Amino acid sequence: MLDALTFRLSLVKRSVRAGWLFATILLRYLPVLGVRKVLGRRRTDVLLERTHRSAAVRARRGFLALEGVYVKIGQVVSMLTGFLPDAWLEELESMQDSVPPKPFDVIRPRIESELGAPLEVRFGCLDPVPVASASLGEVHLAELPDGTEVAVKVQYPGIDRIVDTDLAMVRMVLKVIALFLPGLRVERIHADLSEVIREELVYTQEGLNCEAIAANFVGDDHVRFPEVVWSHTTDRVLTQTRMGGMKITDVDAITAAGLEPRAVIEVLVRAYFKQLLVDGLYHADPHPGNFFVNALPADGSVAGNGRAEPAITFLDFGAVARFPEAFKEGMRTVVYGYMTRDDGKVVEGMVRMGFASAGGDEAVFRKAVRHYMDKLLHLDISDFSKIDISEFDVWRNLDEMRVSFRDITRAFEVPRNWFYVERTLGLLLGLCARLDPTVDAFLYGFPYAVEFVFGGDSNLAALWGRAGSPEAGPDPETVPAGETERGPGDGGASSGAESGR
Repeated sequence: MLDALTFRLSLVKRSVRAGWLFATILLRYLPVLGVRKVLGRRRTDVLLERTHRSAAVRARRGFLALEGVYVKIGQVVSMLTGFLPDAWLEELESMQDSVPPKPFDVIRPRIESELGAPLEVRFGCLDPVPVASASLGEVHLAELPDGTEVAVKVQYPGIDRIVDTDLAMVRMVLKVIALFLPGLRVERIHADLSEVIREELVYTQEGLNCEAIAANFVGDDHVRFPEVVWSHTTDRVLTQTRMGGMKITDVDAITAAGLEPRAVIEVLVRAYFKQLLVDGLYHADPHPGNFFVNALPADGSVAGNGRAEPAITFLDFGAVARFPEAFKEGMRTVVYGYMTRDDGKVVEGMVRMGFASAGGDEAVFRKAVRHYMDKLLHLDISDFSKIDISEFDVWRNLDEMRVSFRDITRAFEVPRNWFYVERTLGLLLGLCARLDPTVDAFLYGFPYAVEFVFGGDSNLAALWGRAGSPEAGPDPETVPAGETERGPGDGGASSGAESGR
């Protein structure tokens, strides 16, 4: 009884601390609203940028102090690239989901109650010191009675109650923010946020996610996955075979092992484009900590120069996304429209994907799509590390288009699937840039894009331009008759198999 009361009091205390954190952040913006007319546009923008930075730093520090779900919330909110100011993106993306571990006398009963027997019965040994501890749980290395080396992921006791409390507070904060940003869909954002976080609480689903993606790479020695030990797995305990290797961002170690960073990039990008464009099921958290790299005997299949071949191990399948068929068909049409520089097809595809809001202003929708497409077509991708992401900042582009935030939120209904895609591609690009910023990483995924849009017809690669760039434009002489007028939305493509690999 005393323990239950203590836990309830801790939840109340946590809510008070979180409420104070959000209040202090929101209060930082009130002076900006009050002096806008006095200072003028330019000086107000400078003040607003400073306020964004101080508020974002305060949020990051506060989330890390609160630990638990707020760290996860910060990471999920960082998916909103383009909708958040740069300062907020930088601070939230820098948050590492790493918190101090819980005492082992709290973790041990959790494992034993979930697995239905003492540790000594279920394991040959289990290290009480975790190798990783995050917002929802921690990981311990262990051995099964037969000597198999495993990693045991344990969910913290009471975390589901903490999730409920924290999400209730977040809903209140979103309602306050909506007072300053009319058109903000509070219930939709809260529902999506809640679903993302709650999905990660079910470890059996994470195990199934791992097996489903691994099944799509059977026979591919360059992509590896841990095996789930179902006899030692429940909704709150996940046991998998232990994996090891070099950190994917340790370029010195990768080079010392005889591997080329660009070969690692190629394996990683091909694996992701296969998941995204062929399988429709993908690992949605390409964070550096979720990959190991090992060297395979050289066979020339990837590096092509007699050097050792890279094998990449995928870890952590709590964030896995699937493409509904309508979303996939819409995305196929968007890619076709971009490759053929047909903004009408891009608009059509985005409508199919669910971007167009019912009852929204169609003219605003089309204007925004064409505006961003023009920016993409003129984007210099010779060095991904030098791409100015501020070019795609929502507030900056609203000014350029002379469209209000209210109008844009009424015209657009951003589907949850897109947040995952956007975040996944953004993290993937950043990871590749850390390995080698001079590599045009997405060119390695081009065969999958051709397969995805055109069913693997290599002749249609010319739609991307003879130089492999949209700037070159399509070559009408190399495009089969009728294809320039018929997009995937007109029945022109199938997802096919991985013949582009």
